[in-house]
This record gives sequence, C-alpha cells and structure tokens, in this order.
Amino acid sequence: MELEKTDLREVVLLLSSSSCSKEVVSNLPLPKNPYGKLEIAKALKEIGSEEKAKEIYSEIFKETNSLDEDILTENSGKIEYLFKPKVLRRKVWRAAKNREIGKALFYLDYLKDDPFYGYLLAYTLLKAGKRELSKKFFKMASDTVPESFFFLTYLSKEYPEKFFYYEKLMKSSARKSFKRLASVYILDKFFMNDFGLFRKALELSRVFPDIYNYYLARYYVFNFQCEKLKKLPQSREVRALEEACGVKHFKWKGKTDFYSLLLSPPKKFLVGRKSVFRSLKLRNKGLLELYKNNLCYVISLIDRPSPQNALAQYLCGNYKKGIKLALPFRKKINKYPYLLAVLYPKPSVFENDVYSLSIARQESLFEKRALSRSGAIGLMQIMPKTGKYIAKKLKVSSFKSSDLFDEETNYRFGSYYIHNLLREFKLFPLAAAGYNGGPSRVRRAIKLFKFPKTPKDLILLNEVFIPFSETRNYVKRTYVNLYFYSNLYGKGNEWKIFSRHQQKDSREH
Repeated sequence: MELEKTDLREVVLLLSSSSCSKEVVSNLPLPKNPYGKLEIAKALKEIGSEEKAKEIYSEIFKETNSLDEDILTENSGKIEYLFKPKVLRRKVWRAAKNREIGKALFYLDYLKDDPFYGYLLAYTLLKAGKRELSKKFFKMASDTVPESFFFLTYLSKEYPEKFFYYEKLMKSSARKSFKRLASVYILDKFFMNDFGLFRKALELSRVFPDIYNYYLARYYVFNFQCEKLKKLPQSREVRALEEACGVKHFKWKGKTDFYSLLLSPPKKFLVGRKSVFRSLKLRNKGLLELYKNNLCYVISLIDRPSPQNALAQYLCGNYKKGIKLALPFRKKINKYPYLLAVLYPKPSVFENDVYSLSIARQESLFEKRALSRSGAIGLMQIMPKTGKYIAKKLKVSSFKSSDLFDEETNYRFGSYYIHNLLREFKLFPLAAAGYNGGPSRVRRAIKLFKFPKTPKDLILLNEVFIPFSETRNYVKRTYVNLYFYSNLYGKGNEWKIFSRHQQKDSREH
C-alpha cells in the first residue's frame, strides 16, 4: 500500500506507535483527532521533549473531557500547568452540559476563588435538575456575569418576571449569542400569549434585524395585516409568508428546501436512483485495503473531508461521521452520485420506512448511543417517559429506559410513535411537529388556524401557529429529509403530501 498517496500515513503510523521509533511518531504532523494528539504527546514525553508534550497535553485537556483520565495519569503529580482558570471554566461547562455532574463539581472545586464560580455552579445545578437552587445562584452571579440574566429569563415562571430579566440581559454587556438565543426564546413565549409584552420584547430585539423582521412578519400575518409584509426586507421566510398570504408571487426555482418543495416542486430527482447505488464503490486504494480487511476502527480515525473518506465511513456504518465529511461536497452530487446515499443513509433496521428514517436523521444522525441534553435516547431520541408510554401500548413487559440504546428497540418504539402521529395528523410535517414539540401543541395550532389543505396553508400554520422556533425548523428539515428518502428508498411520492390539484391551486393563487 502506497501510504504517501492516501490519507492514511499519519493514522497508520500512530496505530503502529508501539513498534515505531518514538522519534518518528513525535515528528508526525499534529492530527485533529485528540487520540492521535495523545499518542504524539506520549512519544514526545518518552524522548525527553517534556515542554512540547505539555503543550499538546494542554491543548487536548482544553478541547475535550474524554481523555482527562489519561492526561492526568501521564502528568501525575505535575498537573498545575493544566489547571488554568480559563481552561477549567470550559471543562466545567462542558461536563455540566453533558450531565457529568461529578466531573463538573470536581473541577469547580479548583475555581472557588474565581469570579465565574457562582455562575458555573448555578449552571451545574441547573443541569442536575435543581432549578430553584440554580436560580438562586444565578441571581447572586448576575452582578459579575451578565449571562446569568439569560438563565434567569428561562427559569422565571411568570411572564412579567421573564421580561424583567430579558430586558436586563439586552441592556447588559452579555455576549451577543446569549442575547440572540434569549430573543428567540422570549418572542416565542410571548407570541399569542401576551402581545403587550411581545411588542416590548420585539423592540428590544431590534439589534438582531433578522429576528426582529421575522417575528414582526409573524405578527402581521396573525393580525391579518399581510399587506405590511411588503415593507419588510425580503428574507426567504418573509417571501414565503407573502406567497402564502396571496400578497405576492415568487419563483422558487424548484430547489430542495421546505418552501420550494411546497410551492414549486421539482419535476424530477437530482439523479437516478440506480446511478446512486451503482456508484457506491471505494476507489481510494488505502481505504479500500482497510475496508477489505475489516479495519473500520482505523477508518473511523480519519478526519480529512473527502468524498471517498465519507463513503468509507458510510460503508463501515459510521453514518454520522460520513454525513459530516460529505457535507462540504453536497453541491457535487452529479460528480459523486454516491454521496446522496452517504448523506441520507439507511441502516438495515429501518428497512424502507422513509418516515422513521427522516425523523432519525434529524434526531441523531443515526448515532445508536446518542443521549441528548434533555435525556432523549438513541437513534430516534426517545424520552424515557415516552418510552414507558409506548412500552405499555406495545405490551412490552419489564421495560427499562436503557433498553432504548438497543437500535431495534429504539426503532420499533420510534416508528410506532411517528406512524401513530401520522395516522392522527395525516400530513408528515404535522406528525413531525408532534414528534418534536408534542401532539397537544399541534392540535392547538390546528384549532387556532385550521387543518392545512394546501401547501400555503401548511406554511402559514408552521410559520405562525407552531409556537417554538426549534419545532418550526424541525418540520422544515424533516420534510426535506422525507423528499430525499422517498426518492432513494421509497415509492418516490411519499413527500408529495398534497394532491396535484392542491399543488396547482397553491401556485395559482
């Protein structure tokens, strides 16, 4: 195998580090993979390059919590250089975010004199489920860390109190990212529930023109003032609302985003289904050799984006990594048709269930062991409480939440749930909204608006009456997923949720 002509030279040398000269390993370019960096740091330490090794240990320690035990063992008795306040803050945040509460508290113990201590303790308590205690510490930390106002906005129960802390946040020196997230959250909360506070919050959100204009557009449509949409900057969302309201007609050019699929459906798929699967061949000699020898664990270490590497990850069942490595080349589908299979994979457990595939891709990118911040589990990100409900319906005895990590169980439960929602709501986008935000919110949206009978109805229902930004975006993404899965593995028409007559009416009015 000619390693110099492949992406594998550094990976093979790292895997062979026990038999290679430490000088050879230590002189390798520093890879992106933290495990590879660790091998180089170990090699540098063994040949006496302590300072260089420390630099790499510091870098790994800063960027991930997954190798802490190895790094602390390698630096036993000499860890002071690793425990810098700025690094420890990041590690506490990362550990708490992943609900590794013990690890977060361990590092917090070294930050007791740090100005961020109270703020990070409050965040850790929030992730541990202790909301009231968390709120108390965020209040105490708000004088020194203005980002605390973001969490106080979220934790407050009464609307006036939420607005009070939101206003504090927007007038503070907190980072823009927090202000942006809070603006979306608070405008969604107040919309349709308290228009007085909504208008006040909308004024504060002017610092983010895209957010301000989008929520103003929603407000105009809800209050039957569609003509005012013409005065707003023409973002894609505003244009879609104008079209749905009948104010103006646009050419959507048959693209594959949510609005185009509904308002100007493409007449044919990007490439023929046969050409996608005929082209699923590894041509990179190094990758092919590894794959033939069942060395997928080696392939999983290769991070360089390339169509062939993405394909190798897909063939090895590393679907999530394959998707991420294929994304930079998604505009080159005509040259690499197989990338469609990589971008929209079909694990065997799903068979040809295009609806469940569309959900699972959005939920986990087919990561079997996925565990979300909210506690959702597995391929289709099922909450333990929902799992218990489905287990009763399917008459599964002795169900445990950990059973959801089994891919067959997870698929069986998730498939049951999404197909049940499809039976109730008829249209996949509504079922998807129910899967993400809960069916009661979809029922309320339909009650406030009406059942969508045309593509324009669906756009209005989703953009104006579905209460949360996350769910609105989820609907759009899963519907696009359905378009691809339908054409790759289904009958090719599952995404056509309205009849031709309805599609035609939608384009003409």
